Formats: sequence, C-alpha cells, structure tokens
Amino acid sequence: MLVVTLFSGVEFASAEGNVGVSVGQTAEYTYAISGTERDSNGSLTTSVPFTAGYLETITIQEISGTNVTFQYVRDLLNGTEETGVSWVNVSDGNGTGFFVITSANINAGDMLYPDWTNENQTSEGAPFVNETILMTYGDTTIEANHLNYTYTVEDQTYSENYYWEKSTGLMVKWTLSGSEVVEDDAIETLNIYFQKVGLQQVFYPYIDSKDYPVTVDSDSAILGFEFNQTERNLSLNVTGKTGTSGFCDVIVPDSLLWGTFSLKMDGYSLVEGDDYSQTHNGRHYTFHISYIHSTHTIEIVGSDAIPEFPAFLIMPLFMTATLLAVILYRKRLRHLPTI
Repeated sequence: MLVVTLFSGVEFASAEGNVGVSVGQTAEYTYAISGTERDSNGSLTTSVPFTAGYLETITIQEISGTNVTFQYVRDLLNGTEETGVSWVNVSDGNGTGFFVITSANINAGDMLYPDWTNENQTSEGAPFVNETILMTYGDTTIEANHLNYTYTVEDQTYSENYYWEKSTGLMVKWTLSGSEVVEDDAIETLNIYFQKVGLQQVFYPYIDSKDYPVTVDSDSAILGFEFNQTERNLSLNVTGKTGTSGFCDVIVPDSLLWGTFSLKMDGYSLVEGDDYSQTHNGRHYTFHISYIHSTHTIEIVGSDAIPEFPAFLIMPLFMTATLLAVILYRKRLRHLPTI
C-alpha cells in the first residue's frame, strides 16, 4: 500500500486514541475543482474557475469505545443525492473513514492514530502531524493539525494537504493538486478542494503568472468563484438553508480591482449602507455583504482592473486523463473514501 512509503517511520508505542466528536454532531463541506494550462514559458493559456461539484454533510451516528460511525449525505449540484455510512477507529485508523476523523488533541510529531500499525505490525510508515496551525472559522480561530505529502504516480506529481480540528479530530479541509507536462511542454494542473463550510477561503484569480489572492469569509457554502478581466467583474456563487441570514466578507487586493465599485446580487443592484459596506485600508478593499439565503450570485464590479492579457478560454476537458488517474489512485488508498 503506497501510503506506507509516504511517511517517515516513528517508534512504535501502543496507545489509545482520543474520541473528540460526539453523537449527533454534524459538519457540512463543499467539494470543488479548478484547473489551468500554462505554456512552456509559464503564461496562462486556458483555465477553469473554482467550481463546486457537491455539498456533503457528515453526521456522527454512533460511538463505541474508539470506534466512530458517521453517515454522509452528498448533494450533487446536478440534483441527485448519494448517502452512505462509514466508520473509523481513532486508535488504529482501521475503517472506511480513514483520515476523515483522527484522534483528538494530538500534537505536532504525534501519530494521527496512536495505535496504527502496518502489515508487519510495526509503526513504520505511520502518518503523523506535521504542525499545528491556526485557521479562521466564522468569527473564531481554531487550532488545526496539518499533514502534507507529495508523491509521483505515472510521471504525474501530486501534493495533498489535510487539516483536522485539533479538539475533535474532525477534518476541516483537504486539498489535492496534480500536474503533468503535456504537448509542447505545456503544464496542466488540477486542484481539488474539500472544505468545511464557514472556513475562510482564499481564491487566486488566474492572471497570467502572478497571484492576486482574494480572501472570503462567509457562513454560506461557496459554490463558485471567477474573475473576469474584460468585464472587471469578480463573481461568487453562494448557497445556504433557505430563509436563514447569510453574509460574505470579500477582501480584494487593490492591485486587482479598484476605482468606483458597483455590486449586484442575482442581477439586481445592491445599495451601499443597506445591502453592503465597503472599506479600504490602503492595500485591500473589503466588502461586507448581507442577504437571506437560498442560492445567489454576487458580483463586484470595479471601474478599473489589472490590464488584460490575451483572452482566456474556458478550459475543455483536457484534464480528463489526469482526473481519471487521481480517481483510480485514490481508490487504491483508503483516504477519504466518501469523496
């Protein structure tokens, strides 16, 4: 099993994992992709914006000793639904929910599952916490345990990052980036995101080879993000439980979009002071937008934007082979079987 070779060994010591979740606890996530193609000089040629494929809700159903059973309900944005049940033992990592929930209250250098062993009944190759960091979740800051590793499969390079809430062991974020060199030395990259709703997100509009990070804090699920240079338009698709209040705080670099702004929701103009507020700190514009949930498209339009490079094309399915390789590879691992 490949995961054995991806982590350095640690001394084996039998221990019991800590269950940090509770029966009835729920967490909602978005699953999304984005991708680019760049020529041999690094210039962007085609791209696909951040686009969500489904929403997933995890509910803790049963806890027996260190075994945790949870249900997942996946609402695909094509209108269909998938459901299932997974479980994991937070002491040794056994179960179909491996990596979705880990032992709680562990620290940097600790094994994710304190009693994990390989097929030789040793702890060599055990996954462990690289570091503990702070992450913004709603109006609070949480401690999160982080694990990163990079590997190559069939000449394609992948990098994965996992984040779990330290106090519960429940996943808050997972990302995967894969790239490959194709015809004429162009580089195609695919990014996959699985993230808890309410966790701060940073988006990177595809502007040639330079990054202009846009930060979004929201209690809504973010279904899409796109920046259009020609229209000087930044757009977000958001959703939440119908009838509930929602908000987005969008922080935009003033080197990306500036001047006189107008905001719209679902094509209707918003009124500053009533529907949103706008501030500027000398480097960034911050827009606080309030609304009542269903599904909305929010647009932020500036009078000026970064000069346009050659027009972007909507990316065709050039990532089909790479995406298939990712899916097949992940079927060989136990990581995130619900994804």
